[in-house]
Amino acid sequence: MTEKKKSDLAVLLGYAGSYKRLTFLGLGLSAVAMVLGTLPYVCIWLAARDLIAVAPEWSKATELAKYGWLAFAAAFGGIAVYFGH
Repeated sequence: MTEKKKSDLAVLLGYAGSYKRLTFLGLGLSAVAMVLGTLPYVCIWLAARDLIAVAPEWSKATELAKYGWLAFAAAFGGIAVYFGH
């Protein structure tokens, strides 16, 4: 007789017991934290792209402060979501 192997998700939910909803909530919040953790790198790339586009007239790069604050907010939000879950 061959036994059907359980999927990894079925094994995980077996360990979770009555906390299955919290398991899915934790998975979702971890995904959100990782997206927010990646966003500062995207902001750095956008700032570098703007600086390269206007070089050497740096005063024309007007969006740098916006990208900096967005990177800060995303990093802080990612940390808050990660430790909050």
